[in-house]
Amino acid sequence: MSGITLSEYGFQEIHLLHNKCVAESRDLCDPSVSFGNRTFKNSAIAANMRSVVDEKTCRFLAENGMFYIMHRFDVDPCSFIKSMHKVDLFASISIGVNGETEEQLHKMAKENLKSEYITIDIANAYSVKSEKIIRLVKKMFPESFLIVGNCSTQEAVHTIEQWGADATKVGTSNGHVCETYIATGFSRPQFSTVLECCKIAEKPVISDGAIRCIGDIAKAHVAGATMIMAGSLFAGFQESAGEIIEIEGKRYKQYFGSASYNNTRSKKNVEGKCILVPYKGEMKKFLWDIDDGLRSAISYAGGLDIKAFGNVKWGVRIGGVRQ
Repeated sequence: MSGITLSEYGFQEIHLLHNKCVAESRDLCDPSVSFGNRTFKNSAIAANMRSVVDEKTCRFLAENGMFYIMHRFDVDPCSFIKSMHKVDLFASISIGVNGETEEQLHKMAKENLKSEYITIDIANAYSVKSEKIIRLVKKMFPESFLIVGNCSTQEAVHTIEQWGADATKVGTSNGHVCETYIATGFSRPQFSTVLECCKIAEKPVISDGAIRCIGDIAKAHVAGATMIMAGSLFAGFQESAGEIIEIEGKRYKQYFGSASYNNTRSKKNVEGKCILVPYKGEMKKFLWDIDDGLRSAISYAGGLDIKAFGNVKWGVRIGGVRQ
């Protein structure tokens, strides 16, 4: 038996301490972020989950200056890449690590299709299967920006970068509908995950999970993340994946985890659940809210762009509640 005693924290236990504001107006603060060879409106990413994004969602986000990642479930990468390029938008796909993935990659190469961004999507990316696919992608598509996730330790991030990842996605069992901790016992509080992984990361880190409000995006930046992925925040909109369900006069959309029965239709290795999210209407106002909240956060951080978050001090709330 072995173990270590850790003092680790999630976003809800953290508060940020403001610096002197130098912005004449919060409107002058710029939340844009460079990722790969593109610049995006802000750092928020809708989770690459079947219950969050579909092709319609991805197109909407790209058209509005946001980064996106299409999910990998029952998706033909070739058709998706063609569809996005046809309307002069960048392609950002997800792939797995099993045999069908190699077939997909070879089909892409045969048709001379290139996705500007490729995400290797697996619950534990610190694995021999991941290494094999990472090296294959870098060999076949060296110009594609390769994202690999998920993992949650410094050792994993360092190794995955050495294998060839251009960015790592970190976070274990912190999603709103993720039940990995319940099913397996494995988890790590998200703020500490990002903080520790970013200390050794030489390439961008995406914080994935535990985002409950726009303020948590700022906290992830303070911990060192370049981009921040959220699922429940982007679920339930008109442009989100899924059909509207009406129950007793109220409208909802389903939101379920990638390892849930609702997604895989398998009763093996179930590590996610399904919930109903109240219908939220159009997404455009929410995208504006993210920009607006990050501009305010940048002003409190004492700067004019997201670099200001690197100078922010933080503290821990006792019991995870505001004191």
